[in-house]
Amino acid sequence: MKAEHLNLALKKFSYRFSWIKYLLILILITLHFKSNSQGDDQFLIPEISIGSIVPNYLNSPTFGVKSGASLTYYKNCLAETQTNRYYNYPLLGIQAGLYRLGNPSVYGNEINLMPILGLKMNKGLFQWGIGPTYHTKTYKQNSDNLSIGSHLNWSFQWMYYRSFHISKVRDLRVGFGYRHSSNGHTQLPNYGLNSAIISVSIIPQELNVSVASNQNIEKSQVPFIKARAGVGLHEFGSTTSPIGGEKKLVFSQSLAFGFIFKKHFRWYAGFGNRHYQHFADSIKNSIELQTLNIHPNNFFFLMGVEYLIYHVGISIEGGINISKPFYYHFAKEFENTESIKYTLKKLFPSRMGLKLYLINTAKEPKHNIYISAHINANFGQADFSEASLGYVYNF
Repeated sequence: MKAEHLNLALKKFSYRFSWIKYLLILILITLHFKSNSQGDDQFLIPEISIGSIVPNYLNSPTFGVKSGASLTYYKNCLAETQTNRYYNYPLLGIQAGLYRLGNPSVYGNEINLMPILGLKMNKGLFQWGIGPTYHTKTYKQNSDNLSIGSHLNWSFQWMYYRSFHISKVRDLRVGFGYRHSSNGHTQLPNYGLNSAIISVSIIPQELNVSVASNQNIEKSQVPFIKARAGVGLHEFGSTTSPIGGEKKLVFSQSLAFGFIFKKHFRWYAGFGNRHYQHFADSIKNSIELQTLNIHPNNFFFLMGVEYLIYHVGISIEGGINISKPFYYHFAKEFENTESIKYTLKKLFPSRMGLKLYLINTAKEPKHNIYISAHINANFGQADFSEASLGYVYNF
């Protein structure tokens, strides 16, 4: 018993010592890694975080404290441009993070790298990020892990920060927010991993500097049309089964018309079509489905918004399915067709992701092309991950 108590005490000490190391790294890097460039200030900010996984299914594994550290490169966009005025002189950057997920034997650790956008508010800062993440353990390493089915995943982040003066040149920044990791239904199981976190960092006061501009944001409403073609990857099954199924492609196209407001905010509506190879093969191999005269396509009405930041676009879309006849047969096999969730997932598609434009959107080009990466969902449940090539024409 004494040996067991000693081992337990050593584990607790080791855990607390790891937090001391995090704090020392935080202080040292913050003090030494600050640089300035012409026009826009640049900063390297370390941050420690602590939180908890939020279970999203019954009988999920037990877990402890989620802890980690990140390093964020920020560019404080203070130049007097239309884009910076529209976003209230935002922070742009990229963040690298390493996190212990609360139960190493089941979830392992997570490493992510994501572009981030910080929007300054009257009090505080709202930060949004999306990017790739790597999980050291998946279902294959531990069958209790129904949240993560693949090593490579998507990661999303929403954070709110408040800063407090602790010296003439430094602020203590405290944040709280939400993180989500998922592979977009490309490999099952895929409940996804949600977590609530609190973070602490020490930042230079210059990071919070904004500009009181005397120039008004130019008002405009420019019509545009856009077309895209995409290819996605989809594993046939529900959120958890069957495990190890074959992955097949989803081909999609859409056409939309809309308006650009103030040169940086797009609203649009249109129509789209998807062809699921899994659905097509299921119909081909089933005489019963062939007699029902159903097809493997999904026709839908879409409506979306997009925020333009130089070469980058952040887009969110929703819509209504006009026709998706095979979904009932899919749900009958893998899900419950009598629930309200089934009705919502059958009716409402959604889509979220990033676009990278060839020409800087702030230059208002007549023609532009982009590549994009999106997660597509049935209501809120991941359906497939997709890469697209698109074209935009501004009238």
